[in-house]
Order: sequence, then structure tokens, then C-alpha cells
Amino acid sequence: MSTAIAAEYVRKMVERETAGNGDVENAIRRLARRHDLSFWQMMHLRAGRAKSITVDAFTSIRRAYVEYCEAEVRALQEEIRRDRERYEDNHDLRDLENEAQALAEKVRLARERIR
Repeated sequence: MSTAIAAEYVRKMVERETAGNGDVENAIRRLARRHDLSFWQMMHLRAGRAKSITVDAFTSIRRAYVEYCEAEVRALQEEIRRDRERYEDNHDLRDLENEAQALAEKVRLARERIR
């Protein structure tokens, strides 16, 4: 457990959540609301101002990060599924689908270890 790791999780989630310049605070608000986290704690972690973090806060942020990863994998799986419908018997897409399924399983196991 470390403040640096929690800050990295927050930065990655915010980077993927932002819709462009000027959206950082809104992205943090959305993430905080979605994952029941503190807006200011996320702001301080993202900015590198947090000097320490409680075990509970770290666990909550790690859980949020894994949930975020899970949603990203589901979106990828859906995109692959749509492409397979359009391009039918494409071996590359079948391989990607299998890889995405394996990744989804890894993320699911990571989520279970946190709870």
C-alpha cells in the first residue's frame, strides 16, 4: 500500500475519463461519484499533494481502479463482438476475443481478491 500507487491509479482513471482540456475536475467528480470516493482526496492524490493514505482509502481507490479496468475490458469485448458480426470469420478477431476474455478473467480475479 502506498500513496504513490494510489496516485497512479487516480491519474490513470482521470486520464481515461477526461473528455478534453478543462474536463479534469468534472472527470474527477464523475469518478468520485461513480466509485463513492472523495473528490478532494482524488484531487490531492492526482496532484501529488497527498503525503499519506489510510488502508481503507487505498483499498477503495484500488477497487475503483479494478472496476474501471473491468469496464474498459467489457467495452473492448463489445467492440470486438460488433466487429466479428461485421467481418464474420476473421481469425484475428477471434484471437482478440479470446485474449480479451482471458484479460476479463484476470481482472475478475483481481476484483475478488480486493473484496
